[in-house]
Amino acid sequence: MNMKHLFRLFAFVLMLAVAGACATKKTVYFDQLIRQNVESYDIQMTDIQFYNSKEIILERDLSYEETKVASGKIRFENGRFIERIIIKKETPGVCEGFDNEVIDVAFEPGENKVLKFVRDAQDKYRVSAIEWKNKYGKVAYDTTHYFIVPGGEKAILKVKLEDIYKFDKKQRVATGRTIQKKTSSEE
Repeated sequence: MNMKHLFRLFAFVLMLAVAGACATKKTVYFDQLIRQNVESYDIQMTDIQFYNSKEIILERDLSYEETKVASGKIRFENGRFIERIIIKKETPGVCEGFDNEVIDVAFEPGENKVLKFVRDAQDKYRVSAIEWKNKYGKVAYDTTHYFIVPGGEKAILKVKLEDIYKFDKKQRVATGRTIQKKTSSEE
């Protein structure tokens, strides 16, 4: 192989490696079509790594006594104690439960620390709340109620496609068969 061909081969391999590295960071919206494909391969929803498309901030007002036991970040704002839980954009989450229209995703460990994502009109799974008032969404989280602050209502579930379609393939090569020579006693 001459030097020119070797250089071209090296450049091609390098290009593939760079493209592969970039592709691993690409997330796409988890929609109904992807879900149907996943289920057709018998991949369990609980085996999928989910991500949120937008930052989700959960807040609740605390009494003075509650500030001692709150598990999130506590702020003193306008004479009130506020507990805040921040779920940054692209935070990994796992499915804790699901049905045809809803996927419950946990972004942190612990009992009842899930957010519900409901299938919307575009067949994507968008964060949901018990009720929405002035873009604040009331959700049951942990052992109490929090409010999703405005902006978080736009959060949609995402996945990395290569994570979904990585599954074990069993493969073997057939050795082939040859005709057996008949012996004189078989004739």
